[in-house]
Amino acid sequence: MTRAMMKFACLLGALAAGSAHAVEFTDYDFSRYSQEVTECDRLASHDLDPGHVAPGVTRSGMDKEAAIKACHEAVAADPDNPRLNYQLGRAYGYSGRGEEAMPYRLKAVEAEYPQSLFVIGYLYFLGMTIDQDVCKTLDLWTKSARYRRLAALVALPRHYMRGDFAACEADIPPADLRAYLREAGSISSDYYVGMLVEDLLAEVDRRYAE
Repeated sequence: MTRAMMKFACLLGALAAGSAHAVEFTDYDFSRYSQEVTECDRLASHDLDPGHVAPGVTRSGMDKEAAIKACHEAVAADPDNPRLNYQLGRAYGYSGRGEEAMPYRLKAVEAEYPQSLFVIGYLYFLGMTIDQDVCKTLDLWTKSARYRRLAALVALPRHYMRGDFAACEADIPPADLRAYLREAGSISSDYYVGMLVEDLLAEVDRRYAE
């Protein structure tokens, strides 16, 4: 085999390796569930939730008791709707009633609702309300990132490069780290998100430079 042929073979091998680890992003089908705006949405929506159907309500601005009541009624009428379950869990959580929030939070996670995948992953990371389990965080954030949830697209590579998932013996290829970060940069026009993405991409390049 000539030197040129060897270089070509190596290039093909590198491309194949890269494609084997390519991140397959997908859009969550929110239309599987009712998009009708309920009182629960008006009182408990999160403005960063990709599936929200009403203007977001801050923690301090939420009428928590009213939100819990409205979201209970909404979930009773539409029990499989992950958005409503997430919002009921959010209202409970902001009320300091985390244990009561968990069944509804986990119901939304079962439906792979992108916002809940990130939020519950964060709770596992902190050990807040539930036992700390960073490997569950890794799993949930990976799913959330593949649904293009911005927070997961940035948090997953950042914490991976910090070594926070070392105990999970997971290997995220550099091509995947770059894919998550570039996707974050493509969907956000926020100046500070852009700076963080740029810095993290530079860190990936430094760490995995040949």
